[in-house]
Amino acid sequence: MAWPIIVAWLHYVSIMLMVASPLGEHLLLKSELNMAQARAIQRLDIVYGASAAVVLATGVLRMFLEKGPEYYDHHIAFHILVGIFVIAALLSIYPTIVFLRWRADTKAGKGQQLAAAQFKKVQMIVRVEMTLLLLAPFFATWMAHGEF
Repeated sequence: MAWPIIVAWLHYVSIMLMVASPLGEHLLLKSELNMAQARAIQRLDIVYGASAAVVLATGVLRMFLEKGPEYYDHHIAFHILVGIFVIAALLSIYPTIVFLRWRADTKAGKGQQLAAAQFKKVQMIVRVEMTLLLLAPFFATWMAHGEF
């Protein structure tokens, strides 16, 4: 009886982390970063990926523990929500690769300097991810409450 409550709690906490992480990245991201800022962005990106994985896993568990897959499978809001999640995940690949390439430098105590084009690209991707994550609760709520 407690499992649905625990899984839902983990789901919500992970959603909060998944939303907060790109916001933190966005707030820290500059074309020139000192070592501490670069490390913080790298850690936030790890939190983002880990929390997204937990959101996905707990979301699947909730499907089975609560209303059942049949309820969600026919609902357009569910498919849109999954699409938003997939698009955000695909978009996050580029910034993650950029941040991973900083590893040797941050371990050596060096900061980062992004070229103007790369900075703009990473910044725009993070902004689009945040926008998608802000749209997701609308579709999740619609899905949970049924049809309009």
